[in-house]
Amino acid sequence: MVITSYGFLLIFLPLTFLIYWRIPQKLTFLCITSYLFYALGGLIFVPLLIGLSFATYWLALRKRFNLGIALNLLALIFFKYWNFGADTLNAFGHAIGITALVPLLNLALPLGISFFVFKHIGYLLDIRGERFAPVTNPLLFLTYSAFFPQISAGPMSVSDDIFKQLANLSQTIQSDQVYQGIASISIGLVKKILIADVLNTALQTALFASPEANNGFFWAWCSVGMYALQLYFDFSSYTDIVLGVGILFGVTLPPNFNNPYLATSPSDFWQRWHISLSTWFRFYLFFPLSRTLIKRWGTIQSALAQYAANFVTMVLIGLWHGAGWGFFLWGLYHGLLLNLFAWAKRRKWQIEGHTVMIVCILIGWALFLSPNLTFAGKLFSNMIGLHGLGSLENLLSIYKPLLFFTFLTAILLTIFGTVEAANMPNLKRPVYAFTLGVLAVFCLIHLAAATKFIYIQF
Repeated sequence: MVITSYGFLLIFLPLTFLIYWRIPQKLTFLCITSYLFYALGGLIFVPLLIGLSFATYWLALRKRFNLGIALNLLALIFFKYWNFGADTLNAFGHAIGITALVPLLNLALPLGISFFVFKHIGYLLDIRGERFAPVTNPLLFLTYSAFFPQISAGPMSVSDDIFKQLANLSQTIQSDQVYQGIASISIGLVKKILIADVLNTALQTALFASPEANNGFFWAWCSVGMYALQLYFDFSSYTDIVLGVGILFGVTLPPNFNNPYLATSPSDFWQRWHISLSTWFRFYLFFPLSRTLIKRWGTIQSALAQYAANFVTMVLIGLWHGAGWGFFLWGLYHGLLLNLFAWAKRRKWQIEGHTVMIVCILIGWALFLSPNLTFAGKLFSNMIGLHGLGSLENLLSIYKPLLFFTFLTAILLTIFGTVEAANMPNLKRPVYAFTLGVLAVFCLIHLAAATKFIYIQF
């Protein structure tokens, strides 16, 4: 079930909200509701989610942490990376005269597997590091694992924080919470329907439908810039809706964005973009890996250890998003950016800046959006001007006035730092509430045309 569907917003959410606040067994109801939500999105994978959740819970109690981590990783690798690995090995085999080394499998990707697997691994690492005691209530852990607002695409939450909230659910809700939750959901809908999907419609016809196009320099950069805004508004709108749903059920989920396109350096960007994912990798991979390398290489090589840890971390972040060379190169590129800026900072060179960082981010998104290396090569050849600047008439024929108005609105909202619901001021003032309500109703009317959120596929 998609959270921007009529079934969710007009039936599932209101019904579960009303029942939830009328019964005392809130944790049990949340657990049942979460697995029902997951079943509506793909019944066939419910046993996988329940099985991995029970296994993680049981192995943590018995201190079999490595086995639990391996089990979760194996499930992720099998469903998400098998065909990518098979294609790569088969291509290598073909190059040396061997065919069909590894069979390709017709596998569907389980909903949210990248997110709930990483939740499980983070929990196991926390218990192994004795940051808190293992959960002894299986119902609590099952609810944590499948909590329906965040099962599809996060945000990833700190285990201990969510466990405490789920173990101490309030029996009443305040009117301010209801308003805050509905406002956050409404803002998410407005951003999704009126901005992200409008930009997406243009990109599907102007960029993705014509990978061989030689429309020139301005077309390429305009398209990548539009994709950067579409991706941001799409994912941040999902986050606003999810945070709003969490509030309606008395659970506070962590924010995922903080004006990332106002960043002045790569490290600043990754503290603002997909915050829960970058925090997970920084805490569970980068810090332990850099400490291990420093111990092995000595403190004199601490900078080198940081560079190596940056590369490994960012490549894995890239591959976390998907099995493809574009994601791999995007992660490698951001590892290079982090190291380049860190190296310059150590030499007191001033290369940080908003404009420089925007250009760097857009180059990265060109890799990220490319479905294959051929597409990426064609796009970059336009971006560096190999096919000329392109004509204004051609650009205007592709991007219509409504699109440019939406594009400009998205740019202005981004520049002024008012994209995330949490950063929008004075939402309780009557004029803002009325305007938001009108826009939300308009979005509900056009909800049937909404596209799936981009990060659901990851």
